Amino acid sequence: MTISQKELKKSKDLVEKLLKVNGNKYNDWLHQQHQTFIEENQDLILQALSAFTGQEEEAEEKSEPKVAEQASVRPQSIPVTQN
Repeated sequence: MTISQKELKKSKDLVEKLLKVNGNKYNDWLHQQHQTFIEENQDLILQALSAFTGQEEEAEEKSEPKVAEQASVRPQSIPVTQN
């Protein structure tokens, strides 16, 4: 459902007036609505964060060579010349 800007403004103005009559501020109320929505969706947020961090850990494991896979570096001998 798409809400027009005119409808949105009308609703917001009405809510602001009702809140003011009750001694509340719109921004405080809106912040509380955001907090409530976040709390209600906390499981989804934690699942997404777990999936994200799990993917990062897998990428790090793939990019870091294991000890057995590391190429060995052998020092080369440098010929010493006598003058």
